[in-house]
Amino acid sequence: MQPGATIPISWRNLTENRRRLMASLAGTAFAVTLMFMENGFRHAMLDSMVNVIERLDGQVVIVSRTLYTLAVPYNFPYRRLLQAKEFPEVEAASPFYIVTRSGFWRNPADSGLSRITVIGVRLDADDLNLGELKANRDALGEPDTAIADALSRSASFGTFEAGQVSELSGHRLKIVGTFRLGINSQSNGNLIMSERNLLRLFPELAGPTEAENAVTIGLLSLRPGTDAAALVGRLQASLPADVRVLTLGDFIARERDFWDKVAPIGTIFYIGVVMGFIVGCVICYQVLFSDISDRLGEFATLKAMGYSNSRLVRIVVMQGLYLALMGFAAGLAVSIALFAVVHEATGLPMDLSRNNPLAILALTVFMCVASGAFAARRLLSVDPAQLFA
Repeated sequence: MQPGATIPISWRNLTENRRRLMASLAGTAFAVTLMFMENGFRHAMLDSMVNVIERLDGQVVIVSRTLYTLAVPYNFPYRRLLQAKEFPEVEAASPFYIVTRSGFWRNPADSGLSRITVIGVRLDADDLNLGELKANRDALGEPDTAIADALSRSASFGTFEAGQVSELSGHRLKIVGTFRLGINSQSNGNLIMSERNLLRLFPELAGPTEAENAVTIGLLSLRPGTDAAALVGRLQASLPADVRVLTLGDFIARERDFWDKVAPIGTIFYIGVVMGFIVGCVICYQVLFSDISDRLGEFATLKAMGYSNSRLVRIVVMQGLYLALMGFAAGLAVSIALFAVVHEATGLPMDLSRNNPLAILALTVFMCVASGAFAARRLLSVDPAQLFA
């Protein structure tokens, strides 16, 4: 080992004892995997809560003033959409109905009842970007028909197939096709049906007249060149105070923010990421501190040869950097496999690219390098004579 060969010394110190290296990598990879999984669950939860409204094809939405999340729908009268449609900038106004509490599907396999989300749409409007909906438009026009989410939890609903007949909230219903949307933390399955069928199955949403139907989301399509943000302000000032007008982007962000910052589930996942980081710091510190303790004589030799304290610290810090890079690679490989397993088992949209791997890498490097610098303090306060003692 020549003076100045800082990187080879760091690498040799880390890799000399293969058993310790494997244990160190396992501990670091565990922390990396924990951060990936917690952050992955958080993003999957947020994505799943907005997967329906992200498919809406429009620019402005109208919702009830009391609505705080679509998981607990609050409705408003269809009349508000008719009033909004009077604005010359509005090209079309479509109602969407969402039932989350009173829809119960009977599993044909065991006759068990499970709550399911039911979405009602107008078949003559192409406002929901779902190819399967367009392909089954004619069949959905028939009474008592629906298409079902193929990603619904099979343990609760069985396997949805075209032609299947069962019951929805006590009414006979035929599945005429399937689509792929995905479940979320509040719903294990989804059905989509025509507005007419939904109002017939859930008459509490149907008013004495069409204008009094209870709508969950009103979607406005604007004429080309319309300033959506400016129109939102005018609509909000013109419409009664029982509704809220938002751009579609703001509505999606509002729903995500509720689950990320207001609901406790978002905080839980943040804590999980922090815990993974803390666990990683402890593991890295213990590994590097133990290695320093076992090599005090070697560090004493380097110090006697003229190595400064900063160069000794650099050796340990570089050792931490190597540990971070190898541990991250191992943790990333494990996380890729686990993401696929979780997606297959739960239907949650586990997407590794949404987890910002570079941010996880930065956290991993920081925790290992900082732990190395902290562990290296032992070398600063002891002179070579004491190290040899």
